[in-house]
Amino acid sequence: MATISDAISQTPTLLVNTLLRGSEGQFGAPRAGGKTHQGVDIVATVSSMDKSTYQVRATASGIIAYARNNGSPASPGYGFTVVIDHQNGFYTLYAHLAPNASNGVVILGQQVNAGDLLGFLADLANGEKSSGNARAVAPFDRIQLHFECFETNAGLSSGGQLQPIKANCALDDPTNQLVALGYKSF
Repeated sequence: MATISDAISQTPTLLVNTLLRGSEGQFGAPRAGGKTHQGVDIVATVSSMDKSTYQVRATASGIIAYARNNGSPASPGYGFTVVIDHQNGFYTLYAHLAPNASNGVVILGQQVNAGDLLGFLADLANGEKSSGNARAVAPFDRIQLHFECFETNAGLSSGGQLQPIKANCALDDPTNQLVALGYKSF
């Protein structure tokens, strides 16, 4: 039986440059309309013109099930998002990626291994920060990853909306696994 450690065997961001966001960035934190936060926010703690500072990498091997913008100008949603099907019932979702810097780094149906580059949170040299509804978090800038882990049937993918993948999923709290891998909180 697969466990969350099979989907999160390494960190999605560089530990030296990021922290887990507490409070409203925590898994299950309350949201407007009685909703709750479905993942965790991982916030960049540095500002750099070198986009490799903001690299986002696969936490385990799998198949790219989604790689595109999720949202619209009127409703930005997750912004540029990548989802990996780990082929064991677990999926990981990486949202708020910088769209121009991340578009085409991976494509739908591509096989990835743990540690493979998925995209970037920012490309400040080209004026790009996290996309979607990422919020500024004092004292850090609006550069963050929204990271989720969820369970559903293996083999799902979408070239359009994210909903077909997440429709009947069970959300998992990735916090303990991320802390075990070395993340600190603020």
